[in-house]
Amino acid sequence: MDELPTVPPDAVMATESAKVIACGLTDRGLVRKANEDAFLIAELSRSLEVQQSSLPESELHWLAGGSAGRLLVVADGMGGQGGGDVASRVAIRAIADYVSSVMPWAARHAQSLEQSPRASLPGVRQQLSTALATSNLEVREAAVLPGGTPNMGTTLTMAYLLWPRMYVAHVGDSRCYILRNGLLARLTTDHTVAEQMRAQGFAPLEASSPLHHILWNALGTSEDELVPEVHKMPLELGDTILLCTDGLNKHVEDDEITGVLRDAADASAACERFVQMTLDRGATDNVTVLVARVLKGD
Repeated sequence: MDELPTVPPDAVMATESAKVIACGLTDRGLVRKANEDAFLIAELSRSLEVQQSSLPESELHWLAGGSAGRLLVVADGMGGQGGGDVASRVAIRAIADYVSSVMPWAARHAQSLEQSPRASLPGVRQQLSTALATSNLEVREAAVLPGGTPNMGTTLTMAYLLWPRMYVAHVGDSRCYILRNGLLARLTTDHTVAEQMRAQGFAPLEASSPLHHILWNALGTSEDELVPEVHKMPLELGDTILLCTDGLNKHVEDDEITGVLRDAADASAACERFVQMTLDRGATDNVTVLVARVLKGD
């Protein structure tokens, strides 16, 4: 898998308009009794109707409405006895509630993203981390309510697209990829014990090791402090973003992901192809895929 070139922030300016076309698809698979995955695709908007003000209209036009970005979220619940699907739903609902009430006002509009202190990377990083912490707390609280289970938890990977940038926040082993100019790069790391050991210099474990499936960082499963992984990167016209649960990468290799994202007619066709590939190969887990394409705006 290739590394994307580093682009200085000053070189990424919203000189062209862009639109994001996104689609998601989830399937229970062929082995699991229930689908514990969940996903969300949402368009964020800001709206404040100014009735009267002494400020010039030019200083208030950005409050009138319009897009405040696109939100993509995928979650893979765990816990058994119905707890996993509760955890993933609670987590996404908490994220949606937090982001819809905070993020549009933090980001303002793309042209002033770098100039706004609240929209700097540290500001957005803190807000996304807070969103995950809030979601973590709500999953833990739901675990003791009817329908929950004591050990339920969930992964969560979210991408916040505000042209010309994307922010990714992540815990667990779901993934976020980006395809640019035919090259695929994975933006997230798997928060598994096996990957943690590899990063610490231990020899890679065999593929059959159960440590590949044990998470050290997930929503709701640990009393220790959550460790969110947050990234910021510039977007370019033509980029394709993929968010997926591990039900996909258990059966589909990265070079195959590249081929599907590159050759599919649109986001919907890519999602359908990914799910069908996992079904054709046994679909031992739930599978969820979200595909978004960044296209030239009207």
